[in-house]
Amino acid sequence: MIKDQNPLEGSGMYSHLTRTEVERELLKHKELMKKKDGHIRELEDYIDNLLVRVMEETPSILRVPYVPSRKAGKFNQS
Repeated sequence: MIKDQNPLEGSGMYSHLTRTEVERELLKHKELMKKKDGHIRELEDYIDNLLVRVMEETPSILRVPYVPSRKAGKFNQS
């Protein structure tokens, strides 16, 4: 049987803080999460737009399996 535990028990790094300080930390973390979510959304939009451009310009590279006509950075030796 698992006994109920207080989620704040054992969180030593916050145990010395007052309730107000913990609330302040929580608000900071929420703001940070909001910024990260926005950044993730921007990256997802960028990837979506990039994929659309690839589909329009060179859809053949999206074939599975993709077989490149030549290796990047390699030159044919003649």
